[in-house]
Amino acid sequence: MGKGPLKRRLPPHQSALDNTGWDFHIWQMLKIRKRRSFTRCNATTTINQKQPPGTPTPSPVVDCGPMKIRLVFLILLGLLGLVPGLRAQEAANKPSIFICGDSTAKNSGKGKNGDPVVGWGTPIADFFDPAKVTIANVAHAGKSSRTYYDGDWSKVLPQIRSGDFVLLVFGINDGSTPPGLGDETVMRSNHAAHTYGWYMSRMATDAIDKGARVYLLTVTTRNIWTNPKVKFRDAAPIGLLPKDYDSRQDKIERGTGDGKFTQWTKEVGRKLDLPVFDLTNFCADKYEAMGRESVNKLYSDHNHTYRPGAEIVAASIISGLKAFANSPFVPLLSEKGKAVPAADAKYVNDNSSPPAS
Repeated sequence: MGKGPLKRRLPPHQSALDNTGWDFHIWQMLKIRKRRSFTRCNATTTINQKQPPGTPTPSPVVDCGPMKIRLVFLILLGLLGLVPGLRAQEAANKPSIFICGDSTAKNSGKGKNGDPVVGWGTPIADFFDPAKVTIANVAHAGKSSRTYYDGDWSKVLPQIRSGDFVLLVFGINDGSTPPGLGDETVMRSNHAAHTYGWYMSRMATDAIDKGARVYLLTVTTRNIWTNPKVKFRDAAPIGLLPKDYDSRQDKIERGTGDGKFTQWTKEVGRKLDLPVFDLTNFCADKYEAMGRESVNKLYSDHNHTYRPGAEIVAASIISGLKAFANSPFVPLLSEKGKAVPAADAKYVNDNSSPPAS
């Protein structure tokens, strides 16, 4: 019986699916050079003998001894050894996008219907080209701007390099954070607590000092609705809907603290000349157009989304990032990201945002 098809043996570091890298081409060159070397070394031609008139002079063949073959192998193997280093250098030159936020950006576990709850920082990776940028979702469920700064920031900041991007979005859990933008402090558990604006400004300036480009996102929209004729618990009506109920009068909450955290985030952007995307009102407008009942299916509660809801928030953020003037995010997008339309200009404020590099 005949043998089955032969499989190419790969170098130990190479995946069977990777047949386009430099290491594959060098390995192929090694095989070809080896075959040619032995063929030429086995051929013998005497060019000093007297030839009959009209006989073409054969091409001289350089003697390929074992030493020269070894030399060729050593050179090619040396080039193969450079490939991991080149790949490491390519990874080092690739920027990262750091997502700093709460459970709306990074979450796990099951929702009330048994499906997993997901933060938008998970599906947003699909909107970017992994060959061009790395997504570092360092959000932490349950954190406010204050507790994230006190507990997580000292671990995140050393990871940030020049040329990276930082997306800052807080406000969902900041009910106990001292309100406002000033430098005043309040004692909390024997610890001096600063204002929401102070923490947002401090994290932004820390990242800027590392050479990162910081973008502020206003607080994510919560699934909390009102209607002049109905009382809701989050998005579910309490009791039966009255006969004169009009769904067009359903209105969603536009930011925690009656919109104050959205406004404070915009003020931080103005103060530091940082670009701001009004994620709050972008999603609120989208949700009201979709309708309360449709939006309620995307949420497990008033804060946390299932995967489809996280996809919508992620796509909304991509729309906002694309809307900035000379957006540096556009060249980093995947085909999925390129297909998302940019947000209307009313939702973004460049505040003299940094130019694309």
